[in-house]
Amino acid sequence: MNRVAHQLLQWWPSAVVVAVIIYATWLPDPVGAEELPKIPHLDKLIHAVMMGGFASALMFDYHRACPGRRPLTRRVIIAFTVMGMAFGLVDETVQGFLPIGRPFDLLDVWAGWAGCLIAALAAPPAIKAIFARNVR
Repeated sequence: MNRVAHQLLQWWPSAVVVAVIIYATWLPDPVGAEELPKIPHLDKLIHAVMMGGFASALMFDYHRACPGRRPLTRRVIIAFTVMGMAFGLVDETVQGFLPIGRPFDLLDVWAGWAGCLIAALAAPPAIKAIFARNVR
């Protein structure tokens, strides 16, 4: 396998997260609205988890792709947080243009941004702990 293909394969968790997010947000009713519990603003929590999960997956994949050095610097964490926030905005914008009956919702964007900010704080120590445990 060539080097580029090997590098791309190391990012598969992030690709899976993107695929799940697109499935969940670009289809008219991916799970069936009647199947979800009637909890107020549950969709905001789901947006926060999706976008925070995306930013976390990017950080995890980057750390895994850079063995032997300290890859999760402040600059890297900020970059992946901003990438998650940008993806959340683009995702919600595209959703608003699709003919699926789901309009653009600024509160969904803000919820996704909150999820990315939480991921910026929570993911790096968790990722470091996972890799430290694997080294022992």
